[in-house]
Amino acid sequence: MKNLKLTFLLTCMVFFGFSQNPIIPGYFADPSIKNFNGKYYIYATTDGYGPFGNDGQPLVWVSDDLVQWKPEKLEGFPNETIWAPAVIKGKDNKYYVFCQNSIDYSGYVYKGDSPTGPFKKVSHLGGFDLEPFLDPVSGKIFGISATKQLLEMNNDIDSPDYLTKVVKTIPLQGELFDFTEGPYMFYKNGFYYLMWAGGRCWQRSYNIKYAVSKNIEGPYKSIGKGIILATDEKQNVLGPGHNSIIELNGRYFTFYHRQDPDAVNPCASRFSCVSEVVFNKDGAVEFKQLVDDLPKTLGIKSKMINYALNAETFANTEGLKHRAVYATDGKNDTRWTTEVNQQGQLSINLGQERAIKQIEVDFEYPDKWHTFKLEYSNDNQNWTTIVDHTQQAVQAYPNMFTDVDIKAKFIKLSINNSEDRTASVWEVKVYGNP
Repeated sequence: MKNLKLTFLLTCMVFFGFSQNPIIPGYFADPSIKNFNGKYYIYATTDGYGPFGNDGQPLVWVSDDLVQWKPEKLEGFPNETIWAPAVIKGKDNKYYVFCQNSIDYSGYVYKGDSPTGPFKKVSHLGGFDLEPFLDPVSGKIFGISATKQLLEMNNDIDSPDYLTKVVKTIPLQGELFDFTEGPYMFYKNGFYYLMWAGGRCWQRSYNIKYAVSKNIEGPYKSIGKGIILATDEKQNVLGPGHNSIIELNGRYFTFYHRQDPDAVNPCASRFSCVSEVVFNKDGAVEFKQLVDDLPKTLGIKSKMINYALNAETFANTEGLKHRAVYATDGKNDTRWTTEVNQQGQLSINLGQERAIKQIEVDFEYPDKWHTFKLEYSNDNQNWTTIVDHTQQAVQAYPNMFTDVDIKAKFIKLSINNSEDRTASVWEVKVYGNP
């Protein structure tokens, strides 16, 4: 108990520097935000692996309300080799994923019946960092490649090659300076906005650039510096890039990744974040604000209260930079982590007995396997098991959310082992009704 108290006192002394809160917990890059049938989907590269750029299991984060995001497996994709998936719905009501293979560096198209699959590979297009775009003027669907090419897809819905074959390759013309990767196209107010990531993903010079044109083929022209978002060291936003855009309540938000400042390889450990932008009538795109809490920015209230937020948090052990208190600080880029080969126990004091409906555990790697247990108590001594996965390892993402109907003052998470031989968690959330 003395060690637990000491750990808590030390964690209370940690300096909390501002760093933009990611929209989802963990290492996810190249976020592509979509709204299909009233639900929101964030398709992204499962990051955090190295050293050669192979990644984890492809996941998509799904939300009904932009408040709570749940990961689901993208069925039909190979593990570890998918970069930058982006999805478009065809006129045939099928879903087409344009993505990149991390081994051959080439673009592919997968096809499925739902936004989460199962998908089947139907075409090898080539190119790099392919992004689909529905042109509202012509009604055609194109692919955009980081090779500065516009790929006109077969738009004949009656053809067996619908959206899987390129019928015309068009060189993009204009002021496309420092055009590295992550192309994205958006149309508004009569302008085509071509956006891309400039610089190198492992450098702080990595940024989001754009140019505009009245014609989809160009020529595209930069306005001002032609930069939407760049490194802001004061805000700890480092190397932002590879973005997408969505309109929410008449406002426009760009989703992108930024580097983890503590990562050894910044290009392999990235967080998905959000900022608000404004489209001016003259074609300029103005950065408005970093968004730390998207629901709050939009005035959306959560259906449940997180009783664990900023609650007293104790641990039997913790890493020097990854303290126990970080597991309940509401930040998706700070975590509690033990040293290697140490089992971890995390206890949360909710302050008083609470009626609890759900517990969320955001493991550092949602696609990795763990052995863990959740318990509850009202006196911090006598514990009742909620769920026990200590005898058989389970993959984290299907077990992140546990529905309960209990009353408790204390919640304890015990992690016995993981693929990385540590206990490592971004957040533990304990939900109850308002």
